[in-house]
Order: sequence, then structure tokens, then C-alpha cells
Amino acid sequence: MNEWLKRKMIIEKEVQRRLSYPYLKKYIDKPAIDDTRLLILMMPFTVKQLSSDDTKKYITTATLIQIALDTHEKVVASSRNIAIDQQLTVLAGDYFSGLYYQILAELQDIQMIRALSAAVKSMNENKIILYQKEHVSIESLMESVYKIETEIVEQFYTVFHFQSFVPAVSRLLFAKRLLQEKQDFLSGEKSTITEAIKSLDFSQRKNQLDGEHSIIQIYEYYIEEARNEAEKALEHEPPAHSAWQLYRALYNVVFGNKTYAEEG
Repeated sequence: MNEWLKRKMIIEKEVQRRLSYPYLKKYIDKPAIDDTRLLILMMPFTVKQLSSDDTKKYITTATLIQIALDTHEKVVASSRNIAIDQQLTVLAGDYFSGLYYQILAELQDIQMIRALSAAVKSMNENKIILYQKEHVSIESLMESVYKIETEIVEQFYTVFHFQSFVPAVSRLLFAKRLLQEKQDFLSGEKSTITEAIKSLDFSQRKNQLDGEHSIIQIYEYYIEEARNEAEKALEHEPPAHSAWQLYRALYNVVFGNKTYAEEG
């Protein structure tokens, strides 16, 4: 595990180098790099392969496009007069997207370009449906959230013929998002997903307390369902396989209290 973390730090530094733009740093928050997602993108490769420049570029570009999409998601235009920091956030998202295309052009990998473009298309379609509150059921709403969180990894894994891991790691990413949404809801913070749930289930309810309890129960139900599916994968884990060892560590971090270092 320690070797994986060393490689992660090297790739993380490369992502941060690409993201560094002095003017943007003055006005917007530094983009966050999701440790769990970065390690998941590393899983199709051996520790030795992770030292390859091309491998680092592939992982970097998938990380950058996720950051670009997440950056765009932070912008909420409440009026025609968008604040300067929001305008810069939009431009930052576009800038990060440009970096992703630049690296793919360097790699000259048409298959990866098509795969990640398909992921971006699907994610944006599901985000629009989520923002417009067009879902007719909790199940369809959660399916959109699932796709938003997992499409990039699924397409990335497909290119590298690592599809057998998709169901397992996708459940981790889905659960991680829902755990964060649940915490945000309990903290009183607004979120697109919670607002979509409210519009679907609670528009006619008079008792707000019952509604809040129901929202928590919805999050807990889907988190537990994802946990069960993620746990099933561990039942068939080949103990000597390094990717499965990393998956177990990620599972414990998402659902437990362990850190990556403790797993190592």
C-alpha cells in the first residue's frame, strides 16, 4: 500500500502542476483532488506501470476532466448579473477542460478521447435532468447520481480492459457521494440532490420534520445498498492481487474510520 501512496503523491503533484494558474489562484478556491478517485484511477495499473510517463498522463487527464466538471457544478447563476468569482469559476472549469484535451492530444489516443467524451456527455445529460428536477422516482434520481459519479471511471476502465472492477469501485464512488450529501443535509447546507429529492417526495407534505427524517432514510437506504454490493466484491478477493488490496483499503476508508496509511 505504501508504494501505491508514493505513486499517488507523484501523480498528484503532476495534476497540481497542471492546475496551477496564478491569476485563478487569486480569486477562486484551489481545486480539490479526490484521493479516493485518484487511487481508483490508478487501479488498472501495476506499481511499475505507474512510473510510466504515459500512464501518469492518462490518470492526470481523467482527473482533470473530473475536476473541470466539478468546478462548473459549483456555479449557480441566480440572476443575469453573475458575480465575478462565478465567472472566473466557469472560466477555470473551461481552462481545466482545455488541459484535459491538450494531454489527450499529446497521447494521440483517439479511443480514450471518444471514451471520456462519452462519459462527459452522459454526466452532463444526467446533471441537467437532476437540476431541472425531471425525475419521476427516487430510483431514477439515484440512477442519475450514480452515473454522474461513475461514468468517467467506467469509461476509463473499459479502455484498459479492467471492466470486471467497475461494479465494485462504482459502488464506492456512489456511496462516497451520498455520505457527503447526507452530512451536508445534516449540517443545513443546500445541495442539488437533496433539493431534487424534496421536489419529488415532499412537495405536498405539511410536516417538515417528517420530510427531513425521510430524506435521511433515503440516503441511508442507498448508502447501505451500495455498501452491501461493494462488500460482495471482497468475498471473491484474490489475496495476492495488488488491485484488490487497494480496493479493500478504499472500502475501509469510505465505509470505516481507517486511513490509507493505516491500511499500508
